[in-house]
Amino acid sequence: MENKDIKNINEFFSEESPELSPEQKWDLIFDGWINKLDEKKLISNLFELKLWFESIEELFSSTYMEDIIFKSQPLNNRDYEFYLNVFFQICGKIINHLKDLDFEKDKYLLNFEEFIVDKILENYTSKVFPYLKDIYSPESWFYSLRIFLQNLRHITFELSKIETTAPKTYFAIRKLYRKELMGNSLIISLMKGNFIPKMDKIYQQDICDIINHIEDKNLKKHIGIFFIFAFRIMKLSNFIELNLNKARLINITIPLILLLKKKIESLFHFHDTALKSILETAFTGKDDQEKIKKIFDALQLEYKKIFEGEFPYFFDDNDKINRRKLLKNITIISDFAIKELIENVARLFKPEISGSNIFENYISRAQKASEVKEKLVKLHTKINDYFSQKGKISPADIFFDMNQFIETDLNYLPFKDWNEFLNYYNNLVTTDFSPEFKITLKSFHSFITKILKDIVDSKPG
Repeated sequence: MENKDIKNINEFFSEESPELSPEQKWDLIFDGWINKLDEKKLISNLFELKLWFESIEELFSSTYMEDIIFKSQPLNNRDYEFYLNVFFQICGKIINHLKDLDFEKDKYLLNFEEFIVDKILENYTSKVFPYLKDIYSPESWFYSLRIFLQNLRHITFELSKIETTAPKTYFAIRKLYRKELMGNSLIISLMKGNFIPKMDKIYQQDICDIINHIEDKNLKKHIGIFFIFAFRIMKLSNFIELNLNKARLINITIPLILLLKKKIESLFHFHDTALKSILETAFTGKDDQEKIKKIFDALQLEYKKIFEGEFPYFFDDNDKINRRKLLKNITIISDFAIKELIENVARLFKPEISGSNIFENYISRAQKASEVKEKLVKLHTKINDYFSQKGKISPADIFFDMNQFIETDLNYLPFKDWNEFLNYYNNLVTTDFSPEFKITLKSFHSFITKILKDIVDSKPG
């Protein structure tokens, strides 16, 4: 500590109300940290740090993930190598962010006990303690956590070299990580904070106008919370896509997708327990209530597309699966669905608004339908030619067009058609080179005809 004569110790303490509880005092410290980061334009870094911490927790606690990877495998036979490898990668991200977001503790207020010890040793002993500071609590908030994570990351890397990562090894790493994390008050406050205004700010002016013009305070509060939840999901989806584009090893995005699952489920829970009854009170007409139900049912179906359809295939043993493309499909479905949800809820209050008013480069499902129709017409024609011009079109030609459609346009179909298309595809693959192939293909041809009719019928005007 600095050698400094202190005449009045009060000068080193901020004036505080004696009525403040310890929790309130801590909130002031936490808010001060957020404000400093905002001044340094580091809120986006803080948002990313929060996502990485939350995603690790989802990786460690998701029974959904364990069911996909291990199925009914007994605990003692499980290999947790995937978990350790992903944890190792995310630790690297967190350590870098902690360096950017760290700041010094207040020497006199937060480390005052160290100042006292220093003064006692200085005044009453003749012995020099050159390494005394090494045993002090760190002078910055994340110093200890960074060092710990660097060491744990190194240990994890060495353990991952073992042929099989036993459950005991994985549980030990998880326990060490969680125990250290619980000792850092700032990180715990960051993770437990439901709303952090500077991080949850909504920048879309049309949405802000809708919230501000709602007169009923209870409705305003719940619609505001809804939009915060929805934009969090959108930002997370964009963050996943960003990491998919940049990362050489795509496994690092798996915990983020688990976090996406949790955040969508939290939005469902909020709707079912609070928002639904508020909207039913505000919109009493039968048509309005049907519209509201349809809006949230649509998101439920898109959720099923991701977590019952796409995501489990990532862990399939099939080497032909393009896993990066599969994960990108998840971000496309998520981004499309949440923007559609925001647009439709906004229309309840401002019917003339559209997604293009809220988002840049927005393409609605109706606008996308023309592209989907063009691809389906091409596939429909090819199947026609297969039956009418025998020998000119092979099953391989049809599969090629189907695969292209699955990769680029399938995710824009409604859930029922999306699911049925994939079922036909799997049946065609199974029956290839057998008499049942033509029967299944004829049925699939009729199914495409129906989709094309639905697209035409749904066109406005």
